[in-house]
Amino acid sequence: MRKERGPEKSGTPWSQHALLHSVFFLMGSDLFLLPPLLPAIAATYDTSIASTAWVVTSFGLSYAAVSPLFGALTAHRPKRQVILLGVAVMTVGVLVCAAAPSLAVLLVGRVIGGLGGALVGPAIWAYLAETSAPHERGRGIARGAAAYAGGQIAGVPLGTLLAAGTSWRWAFAVLALGLIASGSLIALRLRPTPATARREPGLKAALRFSAGLWRQPIFRLILTANSAAQAARLGTYAYAGAIFAGQFGFGTGLLGLIGAVVGIGSFLGSLVAGPIVDWWARLRRPAPLLGIGWALLLAIGLAVATTAPMWWLCMAGFAMSAFAGAGFFSTSQVFLTTVTAERRGPAVAWNNSAMYLGTAIGTTVLGAFALDSAAFGVVSASFGLLAAAVSVWIVVRLQRGGLESA
Repeated sequence: MRKERGPEKSGTPWSQHALLHSVFFLMGSDLFLLPPLLPAIAATYDTSIASTAWVVTSFGLSYAAVSPLFGALTAHRPKRQVILLGVAVMTVGVLVCAAAPSLAVLLVGRVIGGLGGALVGPAIWAYLAETSAPHERGRGIARGAAAYAGGQIAGVPLGTLLAAGTSWRWAFAVLALGLIASGSLIALRLRPTPATARREPGLKAALRFSAGLWRQPIFRLILTANSAAQAARLGTYAYAGAIFAGQFGFGTGLLGLIGAVVGIGSFLGSLVAGPIVDWWARLRRPAPLLGIGWALLLAIGLAVATTAPMWWLCMAGFAMSAFAGAGFFSTSQVFLTTVTAERRGPAVAWNNSAMYLGTAIGTTVLGAFALDSAAFGVVSASFGLLAAAVSVWIVVRLQRGGLESA
């Protein structure tokens, strides 16, 4: 195994990370903006909430389908180049959504956006991991996740207020302008990583390099746990707008506030997780042990969010699940990028694919149940419990010495 390249001598380049955080902010706004807008979009096209929810699922499925391939093909390409290409493709997808004359065209726009996300997401996560000082890797990853959550805190309520005052289409138009501005700054100011000097392998070698990760049990277990956690967290959140609109009578403007509250939960969970993960690593304790606690808290939050008879209690449950889900993600992402070392680029691509697939599974499965039914709440919480169970098994296997780095 090659010796892992460290960050700059001065430490973690936080100013460079901030450029990439702007993309994550916009991606978070894009992803989490849709659930509050589902009722308005459904009204525009005269479609049901369940069928309209495919605008969330289609992005995830597109991302999941191509992320491993893109990750393998771009693992040895300059991160800056891949990021800029991904931002450009995402911008095209968002513009298609803004002008979509039908739900079918809107779905096409979301698929294009998923392709762009599959390029830019893994490249940014790999850049953050590679350039973070080893003792600050937890904070480097967590701050990226916090930037994602920031899109919920600021971007979602602004987008929904804009949609309430004009049309949901304008929310997508503003996102496109943001992506153009962010991409321009990255093109001008982002420095390349040391990995860009490596010789690019051929197509078959790149695919073997990526697919080889699946031979490692630890890699398979990490992805299973992350997929289950996302099915719980984002699969349930996809119906948050419909839950608050149908059960508590919230309008489009108020639905944006839900996104902000949930975003604050995710933001705080990410910021709290970073220092905890770094401290946990210094104690030489397994990161998945932290994941067990995060996953159990996630399940409890979702149980409250899906069964509460009062709107404020329901909102508190969603905020709790967002806090725990963000903590689980940051902890798992640090663990994954540590155990996969030089394969972290393809590993993150596979991981993101698994998580978006988990989101699609959660959204689809939960869509089969009435939102106010006990079954909806049970299934939602069960996904979180599954993530906890897999984390327990990872810890057991690590203690027995039955797992090795990928």
